[in-house]
Amino acid sequence: MSNSADNKEPPHKKRKTSPPDSSWSPLSSLPDEMILSCLARVSRLDQAALSLVSKSYRSLMASPELYKTRSELGCVENCFYVCLVTPPDLTPRWFILRRGETLNRLSPITSLSSQSPEASSVVVIDWGIYVIGGFIKETTRTSDVWLLDCRTHTWRQVPSMGVARACAAVGVVNGKIYVFGGCLDPDSSNWAEVFDPKTQTWDSLPPMPDRIKRDQYLHDSVVVRGDKIYAVDGIDRTYCYSPSEGKWGRGNDAPTNGNRRDWCVIDGLIFCISRSGSVYWCEPDQLECEPEGMYWRKVKGLVSLKKRLSSSRLVHFDGKIEALWESYKITIGRDKKLIDLLPGTRLSNSGSNIVLLWDVSEEDHLEIWCAEISLERRQGHEIWGNIVWSNAVMSVDPFLHHYKRMGTR
Repeated sequence: MSNSADNKEPPHKKRKTSPPDSSWSPLSSLPDEMILSCLARVSRLDQAALSLVSKSYRSLMASPELYKTRSELGCVENCFYVCLVTPPDLTPRWFILRRGETLNRLSPITSLSSQSPEASSVVVIDWGIYVIGGFIKETTRTSDVWLLDCRTHTWRQVPSMGVARACAAVGVVNGKIYVFGGCLDPDSSNWAEVFDPKTQTWDSLPPMPDRIKRDQYLHDSVVVRGDKIYAVDGIDRTYCYSPSEGKWGRGNDAPTNGNRRDWCVIDGLIFCISRSGSVYWCEPDQLECEPEGMYWRKVKGLVSLKKRLSSSRLVHFDGKIEALWESYKITIGRDKKLIDLLPGTRLSNSGSNIVLLWDVSEEDHLEIWCAEISLERRQGHEIWGNIVWSNAVMSVDPFLHHYKRMGTR
């Protein structure tokens, strides 16, 4: 899983000028303005490390004054987070992408031992990453919700959902988290819920009409133009919810040209990755047009990456869905494994750029590679991708398995 977190801050009490913690002494003799000016120039990753020194440092790292100073000094960073699950250890591990002058690497941060290893949904609001639901055992869903504070890299549990979910659709509209699907009972009154971080409460949404059992199996969700949440099911059929109108709608079944995953919105366009290693894009309006009007176009200029992306085996589906496929493929006469049908590369965005993650198998170890792609829209409805950088960001050693699970969604 990969996510970005920006630097907006919630209301916070003004920091006291004389923190009670004695470990503050190295900076206590300096004026507040100078302390803030110094710390604002420290990278986000190093700031999180400083927050572990004392409660006073942690309070300062989370203060709005610090982030206001960072903005005034032009030191605001767009950080990229990655969650890895590497069998046989099924404990999710979290990393932050540390950009260097010549090399970019994944640096470990505090992980959560009780996090679901599979099928969680992840969403970003302001300074936090919410990890929602998932499988805690092979077939047992959870209603737990955890929050990673990206200012201090600490975790805390937030109120649980009204129903346990895995592979749920999530989206943020007007500062609230909307979650639907992913539960066993399609007729549940809590099939769709909304969470308000300000009041820390969950509320049920109006039921979606004509729900079916397969609506629990979702693989992507996107928010289009900031006011409508689209969910994508296993056959790339879409349906949506509009919070402002309180209404549900059905989208189309996208034309089949290979399985695609990791839908995201960048500068008003929808992007995704295919099993063949190609990056596709489409206009949001096409999600509700007639199927024959749904048109995905390739992002051009990425031929040099295609072979590596198509050979990747990073897994981003849960074990239960894999088991269902193994039983289902017999009835339809297919012999391919699910891992050979679905995209192995992960796609996300960092600001207005695409970020791709894939694996490369070496003789005795496995490498995780990453590339950042800038986008250029040209005449004739073409979008071209330009590789900003590309390098191995992590090595898995010893090499125990041919593949790993990356992220939860």
